[in-house]
Amino acid sequence: MIDSAILTPARSFRPSIDRPMTVRVLLSSLIGTSVEFYDFYIYATAASLIFGPLFFPASVSSLELIGAYASFGIAFIARPLGGAVFGHFGDRVGRKTTLMASLLMMGISTAAIGLLPTYAVVGWLAPLLLCMLRFGQGLALGGEWTGAVLLALENAPPGWKARFAMFAPLGAPIGFVLANGLFLCLTLALSPEQFVDWGWRVPFLASAPLVGMGLWVRFNLVETPEFQEAMAEAQPANVPLVEVLRDHMGAVVAGVFGVVACFSLYYTVTAFALGYGTSTLGYSRPTFLMVELGAIGFMAVAIILACWLSDRMEPERVLIYGCFGTIVSGIALSPMLGSGSLFVIFLFLAFSLFSMGFVNGPLGAWLPGLFPARVRYTGTSIAFNIGGIIGGAFSPVAAQALADYSGLVAVGFYLAITGGMSWVAFDASARRRTLGALAQSEKRYRSIFEQSHVSLGEVELAELYQRIEKLRNDRVDISALLVSDPGFGNECSQLIRFVDVNEATVPLLGCASRHDVLGSIDRFLPPSNDLAVSIVTAMSNQVHNLEIETKLLRHDGREVIVVFYIAFPDDAAAYDRVACAMIDVTQREQAKEALIVAQAELARASRVATVGAISASIAHEVNQPIGAVVMFAQACVRWLQTSPPDLAAATKAAERAVEHSVRASQIIQRTRERLKGGGKRPEILDLGELVLDVVGLLERETTSGATTVRIDFARSGSVVADKVELQQVVANLITNGLHAMKDVPDASREITLQIHGDDSEFLKLSVRDRGTGVDEANITKLFTPFFTTKGDGMGMGLAICKTIVEAHGGSLSARNHGEGGAIFEIVLPIATSGDPAAASEIVHVHAQ
Repeated sequence: MIDSAILTPARSFRPSIDRPMTVRVLLSSLIGTSVEFYDFYIYATAASLIFGPLFFPASVSSLELIGAYASFGIAFIARPLGGAVFGHFGDRVGRKTTLMASLLMMGISTAAIGLLPTYAVVGWLAPLLLCMLRFGQGLALGGEWTGAVLLALENAPPGWKARFAMFAPLGAPIGFVLANGLFLCLTLALSPEQFVDWGWRVPFLASAPLVGMGLWVRFNLVETPEFQEAMAEAQPANVPLVEVLRDHMGAVVAGVFGVVACFSLYYTVTAFALGYGTSTLGYSRPTFLMVELGAIGFMAVAIILACWLSDRMEPERVLIYGCFGTIVSGIALSPMLGSGSLFVIFLFLAFSLFSMGFVNGPLGAWLPGLFPARVRYTGTSIAFNIGGIIGGAFSPVAAQALADYSGLVAVGFYLAITGGMSWVAFDASARRRTLGALAQSEKRYRSIFEQSHVSLGEVELAELYQRIEKLRNDRVDISALLVSDPGFGNECSQLIRFVDVNEATVPLLGCASRHDVLGSIDRFLPPSNDLAVSIVTAMSNQVHNLEIETKLLRHDGREVIVVFYIAFPDDAAAYDRVACAMIDVTQREQAKEALIVAQAELARASRVATVGAISASIAHEVNQPIGAVVMFAQACVRWLQTSPPDLAAATKAAERAVEHSVRASQIIQRTRERLKGGGKRPEILDLGELVLDVVGLLERETTSGATTVRIDFARSGSVVADKVELQQVVANLITNGLHAMKDVPDASREITLQIHGDDSEFLKLSVRDRGTGVDEANITKLFTPFFTTKGDGMGMGLAICKTIVEAHGGSLSARNHGEGGAIFEIVLPIATSGDPAAASEIVHVHAQ
């Protein structure tokens, strides 16, 4: 009977409830109430079919039926007492123990009825014992429904309360089907004499194994989280009933009248209709029982649908739909039940029981919600069971009496009245809940208003609003009026009045108390302030809110800068108190001004640093060619001074000096172009030839450093680059390698230049030395500007090299070699076109 889709949300339960326990909880709620209602309904059915002549013999059959119905009503009188007793222990001891006790009491009372002697055997003692056991059934049911509802409700995740709580109301149609189905089978299987003699006892005795199954399901339950939380927060009430009647009487009254329609409708269209159909209308018992069994399915469907709707809207709204259906059933009762057509009667019963599902199913979510967890069991039980007395205890009796003396119209009128009573109760509950939520919201608002550290206030704009509305109705251009008549703005500012402020506003405006702030806002506006004009403009344009940064004049004459926020209401009547907020941003604005000054200073410092960096770059890059110029010029002089002069050697030395001078000039020219923002002058270069040129330029350095240069061009190819810049990068890396090997023995000094790579789009140029390598802690810092491992170095070389390579669409990295020394690796894209202009575009694309 449990839909797996209904149990899906068990995954999102609180950690203390796992899925198997959730299934057990819902099964317990469903099976327990099904067994209890089965016990209750077999009595109702037996009262309609057999108890009259067996226990209340009379000369008139209707009096026998009234006597049987009267014994049926005794249980409703006992239910409030049972609700108080079981509610007391349910709120103090817990839900689980109480539910076990109620189910056991119901089972014992029901099974004992099946063993009772009849009036013909023991006389008046028979109805007395019957009424006493019926009283025991009422006591048990008085605590069962509430406990089963709370068991599911208080374990429900958010948004699923009605659907979890519906498992208790679903016990009603299931119990009805079990009870009446068994009576139907017995009626069909036994002769009338056998049924009267012993057959009616079978359903009562069959209750024992059903009760045992219910007890087994409930045995391993745990207490609900909400009950545990309530007990952790405070001690349970000493006498929950007293606390309910003292503190929650309004909720009790609403609950009592809210359940009247549920009981009245159900017992009128089941117990009364069964008795009326089999006696007055003359239908056979099996026939009418089959009609009712078919109609009861509509009730189960309606309970599920109504609870699904209740989780998407307020339960009161769904219950009101059920009350409307109850009233319609009352109107339709006379023409449809008295029609004599079994099909029409079935339609009436189906519609009535469908309405019953709507007026019954959401009760499990609505009624407990009227009470706090600490007294919820007692409050819900009392309201539910007193409502049961009014709506259900004597509904069959009243309906039978009205039918005998006034006809079915009076029965329908009675049913419609009960539906109207519950309608009023649900409507009042919805209004009370709305007012309570409004009061709670107002309480929260006042708490936030008073305790907030942000300046909050309420301003009166009613008079200003009326004036603006009058101008708008007269088709006056308010914006133009504000510009042409400055006095109008001043008048409007006097109509904006503080009517309430919180404590945070007092120091903001430099006042001694909140009372000093109240009054016209123009006292706090400096000359030529635009706050009032902005408010008037916003109101005339009918915007919803206004946020403006403005200056206010404190009581002590000092100005403060605030962000002023005001929200305009949609209701014209609400302009007497409009909420506003003021946030002091004076320090922020001062900090902003200081930041602007600091940014200007930083920009100036940055320009100075840039000039310094460029100067350092020029010094670093030009140092090598200038040194070479000096060396070759000195060599030229020496060759000229020999006797005789060696003109060929002097000429060669002079040519080398000229080459290095040109190189220094090109470096300076490229630096100037970068400063001016000029573009590079890329060309297609053979990477191997460029490396050999650099080796030739550094011949003096490698020779003086006793270093062997090994060339390994495993692969050849062209790249698009600025020749001078790329030459300088390779030269810097070779020079760094020479410096790294200054402490290495001469025989071990070696620099290896290798061009290689497997990628068809890129070439790799590796520069490897045999020095001591780079400290691993410095690997990630090598290319940081100004970082150097040399005490007398500027630290610009590697940073500039990386920048140049990346500008050509490549990358530069460094690592240590396993055999000693460091490897610097340049990766450059291979040229794809012989056109320098196209190559320039390609380089630009890679540089992105």
